[in-house]
Amino acid sequence: MRYLLHNHPTFPDLLSKEELYELVERSSLARGDFCTDTLTHRDHTVGEVISQMRPPSPSSTARLNRPAYQEFRADSPLEEEPLEEEPEEAEPELPKERYTASGELILFFSHPSWFRYVKALFFFLLLVTASVMLLFIDPVYSLITGLLALATLIAIMIARSCRDYLVTEDRVEVLWGILGRSSNEVRICDIRSLDVRENGIKGILGIGTLDASSAANAGIEVSFLDIRKPHEVKELIRRLQRGLPAEQD
Repeated sequence: MRYLLHNHPTFPDLLSKEELYELVERSSLARGDFCTDTLTHRDHTVGEVISQMRPPSPSSTARLNRPAYQEFRADSPLEEEPLEEEPEEAEPELPKERYTASGELILFFSHPSWFRYVKALFFFLLLVTASVMLLFIDPVYSLITGLLALATLIAIMIARSCRDYLVTEDRVEVLWGILGRSSNEVRICDIRSLDVRENGIKGILGIGTLDASSAANAGIEVSFLDIRKPHEVKELIRRLQRGLPAEQD
């Protein structure tokens, strides 16, 4: 969930709980300042939002590069000579968080597992084997078979990369298509059913399908087909529904 501060020109963007906590610690915000959450559009004080929070991890405050609030007295000189400071060691770069085009923080992003295309991969291996065997018989047929194997592998990669699964703070969504992109989504607050299906060898390897549906639709609205660790993704969505902090995947 993200929050919008009321009439605050210094921080006009959406902020997370961790960022609000860090700004209060830096004295850039007061606990009595008001903000609105983007999920229910209710007003809260900053102190209510960050109450009982533990100190956030460094990666959660990577976007906060603004200096802390400073108070200037009327009798202070307009210009002061800068003090010489010792050179500081360069800090390691923090990982950049991923956001959607609308500014939502992406907590989970994935494509279907390679094991979704077992038959196509088996056909690719047969073509590679045939190409190697034909190399000693007829190099021309070996080249043709090798090109077919390469085309099969490229087709599998395209089919896998053109289907995206993502979970943000507000919704779950599946996108697919090459030239034209289609999508299905459901808001996290509307989800009533989360079903996980793991079968056979895929289940042993921790690969399964996660189906999400809401009370407004009797069928499945969003389906994450053959993803890794589907139970962890299900738990992530349940934590978001309860308003608990979620680790970014």
